[in-house]
Amino acid sequence: MRTKLMLKSVAVAAVLTVMALPVQAATVVADTVIDFFDSGAGPIAGPYGGTFNNSPIPVSLSFATDGNANTFVSLPTGTFITLGFSGAQIFNGAGDDIFISELGNGAEDASVFVSSDFGSTFTLLGTAFGNTTTGLDLDDIPGFTGFINAVRIVGLDNGGSSPGFDLAFVQGLEGSVNLVPVPAALPLLLTGLVGLGIVARRKKPTA
Repeated sequence: MRTKLMLKSVAVAAVLTVMALPVQAATVVADTVIDFFDSGAGPIAGPYGGTFNNSPIPVSLSFATDGNANTFVSLPTGTFITLGFSGAQIFNGAGDDIFISELGNGAEDASVFVSSDFGSTFTLLGTAFGNTTTGLDLDDIPGFTGFINAVRIVGLDNGGSSPGFDLAFVQGLEGSVNLVPVPAALPLLLTGLVGLGIVARRKKPTA
């Protein structure tokens, strides 16, 4: 009887411990080009960009979705690119949720818009700045409670040797409010479930 009680207590404690663990959120890269518009404000037809050692040159839009911090697409004034998260939804978690990486070393800024319907409608989130990775918080949108699956970056100037905002990549913090078990806690959860199963099998029906 005492062994059964101890086993049941351990099983319940294991399950409750896993339920109480904090949720881990994964950082994901916007990996799909939904839309691109070239305003014509740059020195050559877009899309252009390149690397620190070779720009401005015509480039593939994949330079903005490959997660490579050494390649970029330049967005001069009025030029924009819309990127989507093909397998993720970005929720409003604690702290910053969207991260925009820019490789230029000049005063190169861009407006950042977000969408919950893959780019049909947009809401202004904030401004991304040059020569840094800018973190933006969905809390800055009054009353926001949904999720994000697309981001639009709009260049605001023609600064730098490759004129415009030099976009390297866009990242989001996926599943900030999703209740996904922490991988390291899965063995503990399985132990608890097995323990509860053993207790249930040993328990005999009463008259």
